[in-house]
Amino acid sequence: MRFRTLLIVAGLLAGLPTLAQQNIQVPPSLETAQVLGAGAVVQGAALWVHPTDPANSLFLVADNQVGLLVYRTSGTLLFSQSSEGVAAGVDVQENVQVTGISQSLVMVANPSLQALVAYIVDPTTLGLRGAGLSPISTTGFVPNSVALYVSPTTGRFFAFAGSATGVVAQYELTGQVGDGGVGVTPVRTFDVGDSVVGLAVDDTQRTLYVVEQGNGIWQYGAEPDAADARLLVDGTTGNGGGLDAPLGGVALYTASGARGYLLAVSGGANAVRIYERQPSAHTLRGSFTVAQDGGIDAVDRPRHVVVTNRPLTGFPLGMVAVHDSTNATGGNENFKLVPWQSIATGFTTPLVVDTGNPTTPTDGGTPDAGTGDGGNGGSSPDIPPVAQPGPLPPGYNDNGLNCYCSSVSVPGSVLLVLAGVLLLSRRRPRA
Repeated sequence: MRFRTLLIVAGLLAGLPTLAQQNIQVPPSLETAQVLGAGAVVQGAALWVHPTDPANSLFLVADNQVGLLVYRTSGTLLFSQSSEGVAAGVDVQENVQVTGISQSLVMVANPSLQALVAYIVDPTTLGLRGAGLSPISTTGFVPNSVALYVSPTTGRFFAFAGSATGVVAQYELTGQVGDGGVGVTPVRTFDVGDSVVGLAVDDTQRTLYVVEQGNGIWQYGAEPDAADARLLVDGTTGNGGGLDAPLGGVALYTASGARGYLLAVSGGANAVRIYERQPSAHTLRGSFTVAQDGGIDAVDRPRHVVVTNRPLTGFPLGMVAVHDSTNATGGNENFKLVPWQSIATGFTTPLVVDTGNPTTPTDGGTPDAGTGDGGNGGSSPDIPPVAQPGPLPPGYNDNGLNCYCSSVSVPGSVLLVLAGVLLLSRRRPRA
C-alpha cells in the first residue's frame, strides 16, 4: 500500500507543470462602443496614456473601412480620424521630440496611401493633428500593421511596417518631427513567409515580434543591423505549437525593469496566451478567455489584444483590451476591457502586478533640455534610464501576489488529494 501511495504521489507531482499552465476565464469590466465599419474591419489597436490625468487616456482602434477611431478608456467613442484614408494598424511611441517638445507620436498604417502616417496627440484637447511628417511610403507593398521602436543603446528611432504578403520593412526617422526636416531611410527588409497579422517591439530587450498567419510568433532582433535569423516563440497547433489559428496580434505587459509578459491572440480557441517576457525563454504561463458577465457578452474569435501596466481610471492596476469579432450587444465589432489583476490573480502562480513607469515615459509636452542623437547625425528621442520599480499594491511582491511560492506552486486541490491519499494509506483493512 505504501508503494502504491508513493506512485500516486509521484504521478500527481509529475503533473504539476501542466496544471500550472491553466486556461482561466475572466469577466470584463467594460466594453467599448462598437466600431463604425461593418464586418471584419478591426485591424489593430493601441493605447495612449495621458501624462497627468489617467481619465483622459485614449484607446485607438484601426478600422479599415472608416479610419482611426478614438475612444476613451471608459469605452465611449470620441471621434474618428478618417480624412487621409482608412487605417490597418496603429502604434504609439512616447517621448518623441516634436519641435523641441517631448510628445507622443501615433503612427498609422494607411492602405489608402500605401504609407505610414504620423499624428501627435494633444494632451489638452485630446485631438490628433498631423505630425509635420510626410507619409512614409511603403513602396512595393500595402502596410497592414505598424510598430515603433526606440533603440535603448543609440536613441535612434524606427518604424516597422508589416504586410499581407509577408514583407516587413524597417525605416529610420532622423531629425526633429514637426520642423519639416525629418529624414526617412529604409534600413532593412525581410520576408516572414505568410501574411503578417501582428507586430510588437520590446524596446528594452531590443526585440521585434512578428506573427505569421498559419505558422506562429517569430522573434527577431529589432536593431537595423540585426541578422534575419529568427526564433519561434510558439507555433500553431498544426505545427506542434499551442496557438489555434486564425492567429492575431501580440502585446507586451512591460513592468518596471525587464519584467513582464508577451500576450498573443489564439483566435481559434477564443483565447489569449501569456508567455514570460524574457527573449531567451518565453515560458508559457497559461491562457485566458473573456467570459460573459451581466450585459457584456463573451469574446469570440479575437484578433487583437492591448495591455498596459499603468494605472487608468477604473483600472488602477492596469488593463487588458481584447477584440471581439461577434459583439452580441452592439452588432459591429468592439473590445472588452478587463482589469489586469483579474487575470494575474486567476492563475495558481499569480502573475506580476506592477504599476511602475515604463522605460520611456512622456512628459506630455514639456520643453526638453536637449536631445541625444546617439551619434547618428540627427535628433532622436531622448531615452531616460530604466525606471526603478514603482511601489507595488498592497498584497503584492515582485513575483505577484504574496504567496511566496516557487515558480510552480502546488494547487490547494492537489494538496487535499495528497492528504486524503496519505490518510487512506494509514488505515488498516477491517477483518
